[in-house]
Amino acid sequence: MKRVEGFAYDAVPTERLEKHSAAREILGPRRSSGWVVQKLGGGRSVVHAVDCEEAPAGAALPALDQALDAAEHPGVRLCSLCGAAAELDPLLRGFDHGPADGE
Repeated sequence: MKRVEGFAYDAVPTERLEKHSAAREILGPRRSSGWVVQKLGGGRSVVHAVDCEEAPAGAALPALDQALDAAEHPGVRLCSLCGAAAELDPLLRGFDHGPADGE
């Protein structure tokens, strides 16, 4: 880069700018990943996304396969408030099944 004589460069920023992402601008920040299994007693549980406001604080964070295993047990439901149901149901039932198939 060629400097222009008589121009002061003191106010010119020299740090790199954050990479602009149109997708991040539209979708917003990424949500935390992970799952929480909330034990309700009586063999009942709820699987929440880790950032769900209904998820109990300090609960263990199972891996995806453990959350899916828990979700397959009777008495366990997937939280619809945080989107756990929308995210995990296709993994449990397969992507070819859904409301359009009469379920």
